[in-house]
Amino acid sequence: MMRRIGLVALVCCGFVALLYGQRLVCLGLEGLGPIGGFGPRRLSPNGKVVLSDFYSNITDKPHPAMWTVRDRWWYLKRDGGLTRDPREAIWGYARDVSYDGSVVLGIDMAARASFRWRRGVGIEYLPFPPGTYRAVGLKVSWDGEWVAGAAAFWRGGYEEWWTVRWSPTGQTELIDLMGRVQDFSASGREILDACNYFQSAFWRAGWGTRCSLPFSNFGGLSGDGRVAIGVGVHPEWSGLARWFPDEDRYEPVPANMRFSPFKHRVSFDGRVMLLGGSEYDRDWNFVRDLVLFWEEGRGWSDLNEIYPQFFRDRPARNGYGLSGDGRYILLEAEGLGDVILDRFGIQGDVDGDDCVDDADLLMVLFRFGRRYGPEDVNVDGIVDEQDLLMVLSRFGECVR
Repeated sequence: MMRRIGLVALVCCGFVALLYGQRLVCLGLEGLGPIGGFGPRRLSPNGKVVLSDFYSNITDKPHPAMWTVRDRWWYLKRDGGLTRDPREAIWGYARDVSYDGSVVLGIDMAARASFRWRRGVGIEYLPFPPGTYRAVGLKVSWDGEWVAGAAAFWRGGYEEWWTVRWSPTGQTELIDLMGRVQDFSASGREILDACNYFQSAFWRAGWGTRCSLPFSNFGGLSGDGRVAIGVGVHPEWSGLARWFPDEDRYEPVPANMRFSPFKHRVSFDGRVMLLGGSEYDRDWNFVRDLVLFWEEGRGWSDLNEIYPQFFRDRPARNGYGLSGDGRYILLEAEGLGDVILDRFGIQGDVDGDDCVDDADLLMVLFRFGRRYGPEDVNVDGIVDEQDLLMVLSRFGECVR
């Protein structure tokens, strides 16, 4: 009788697993110790590393930290190493991360300077451009070699900010923009910034600057540097749009709702977009926060509607990051905290290697009884026999 019940449970769980055509991973807070707050979260372009900074209750200071599915959270050390002890960590803030997480851009509060951290190597401080008295690195290229940021001149009573680009050798190049650096291309050759308070700016090395339509605001740039996304104000329309600076062409992408984005994320080729923002009614009264997802040829969708198996009772909000291939989405889900949605993964592939195998089974077994984490396959808050059965039900499957 017990064997029959076990078989029924396995079959039922396998059916549930088949409904999970994608994979959801809860980040949790393991490895951080007691914390009192945290900063913005950033997803690496390959979708495998998350960067943030956490305010430690042990040191009463913020410290940059990174997360991976196998190692969880670790604080960054000045020597290029990682630590679970915040007293050994860099005191400062995280700004950006390279493609594979091997390079981190941040601010060292003890040194009062921006730094480029290389795993296994250590910290390199970014020099101020000549004549400036303040400078901050904001974005890093995918290979971690180029940095874009802002530098300030003191003009006898006020600051004048310029955009600056640091080369792999630390040489600085001042660019006559406003120093906002909304986004940076994968190669480090293109910058999305602002011409003035009312126009976005696209800049390319050796090519120059192009300003957007007046009163337009573009906040995301594709990795190949060809497409900017944001809000455009055109003589014939206004709203969400793609801007192709090379052609100075605009393409409206209406969302059929009153939506105000405050986060813009875009894939390498500009064919996938993620916007975090707020929906409003006809009188511009707040309705809800939501995350909108757009694919070329398919249009806009609410993540809660296209992935109801994950977000029906735990709405998605605050879309933080999108991987370069559009596969991984970093966001916040109500009651779950920060999660990564793997759009093409298998629910049961715990370690994220695109196959459900012995390694995934062992990860679940070794963390039995723990709270949220990648091993919590069904995302119910506890690693238990249901997660084990879900791994078994998909055992041997691989992403094709």
